[in-house]
Amino acid sequence: MQYRTVAFYKEFHCIGGICEDSCCENWEIDLDDASLKNYMKQKGEFGKRLKENTRVKDKQFILNGTRCPFLNDKNLCDIFIEMGEECLCETCTNFPRHIEEFDNLKEVSLTMSCPEASRIMLARTEKMTFECKEGTDAEYGLKHVEPVKSLAFWKKGHTNKLDQPLFDILFEVREYIFEVLQNRDLPIARRAAVVLLLAYEIQDFIDSKEYDKIGKKLANYKKTEKMELLTAYFAKHENRVAEKEVWMKQILNMYEGLETIKEEWTGILSDGIRIMHGQEDLQTIMLAAGLIGNEGEANQEEKDKYQELSSFLREYKISYQEFLHYYQSKEYEYEHILVYYIFNYFLGASYDHDVFTKVKFAVVSYLVILELDVAVWLKQKKEFLYEDQVLVAHAYSKEVEHSYNNFESLQLVLSAHPILDVEHILIGLLS
Repeated sequence: MQYRTVAFYKEFHCIGGICEDSCCENWEIDLDDASLKNYMKQKGEFGKRLKENTRVKDKQFILNGTRCPFLNDKNLCDIFIEMGEECLCETCTNFPRHIEEFDNLKEVSLTMSCPEASRIMLARTEKMTFECKEGTDAEYGLKHVEPVKSLAFWKKGHTNKLDQPLFDILFEVREYIFEVLQNRDLPIARRAAVVLLLAYEIQDFIDSKEYDKIGKKLANYKKTEKMELLTAYFAKHENRVAEKEVWMKQILNMYEGLETIKEEWTGILSDGIRIMHGQEDLQTIMLAAGLIGNEGEANQEEKDKYQELSSFLREYKISYQEFLHYYQSKEYEYEHILVYYIFNYFLGASYDHDVFTKVKFAVVSYLVILELDVAVWLKQKKEFLYEDQVLVAHAYSKEVEHSYNNFESLQLVLSAHPILDVEHILIGLLS
């Protein structure tokens, strides 16, 4: 088996009890069939405890509040202590690793939902690189077990089939995307815009299975000055910052509707909405002021609201631009975040044929993290440290990547909601 990982993959080591978070809290723990079968046949007091704290049909432990029932008072794992490390389930062994499998290739990353993994990634000033080697699961800290079909409740799930010709061309596309995202001669928002447009344009070819046209489109991107067109686009739409502000508020409100995994995230998101977007319903004000949906002449009250809104939007734009200048030397952190989400999910389109949604996920994730960073910076009297970035990126990842319901809900909204079409996201990239 071939394993592709980020170059710093093996630098990661769990820091255990000194970690500010716990991977044994705040989410459901799914059990693989082999581990579940092993747990259910254990004898004695510990076997009884395993049975009492497991929902067999759901293949999950029954949480003790927000904690795993086997996380003891010293924040150590009783399964590890009683049965040994080799008896940990697949979920617990593999975390914080994200695994994508493509026939004889596994791509493995360290997920930002782990604070230590986030620290390692975000601390690096150099461009993120990857390496591919022959290996085994054990060499990469992984545990993989096949489903045990003798269990009465076992139902064989649907397995998506890899579209190998699409995988081959998308692998080439992804290499170009990495090249664009890591082109530090350009502002990060412009790099994200190029990648977004490319994904938008090749999605039609994927839908019609005209994969040869993807290669031609990619060649065209490589030889043309797409950035010049985007610069002209952004200059033309610079006055649409009001739309961007309203759009970002809608996006943050969308995240507010997700299931809460970590209370810390709720506070970060609430601060972002309050600090960056105020208490007013700006969309209502804009409608009243005639900024959008212009119908009829505004009365004096509407004009006053318009003035208030205009002042607020000027402050918003100034704050945004001031933060970008303040944090310019660390723009590589946003580059890493975009590369991370592309590496983790882009090639999954060779199974479900949906490239555009995966790129939208990466770009919107970057925009939301950036927006929340600005809010933290303002809240802290215009100071934003490396550990602040780790906190925001980690909390975001835990919220959206490690809740099945949140992840699936977000993918559905990204794929279908009209405010998440290519034009709206390009407006979101204005600065």
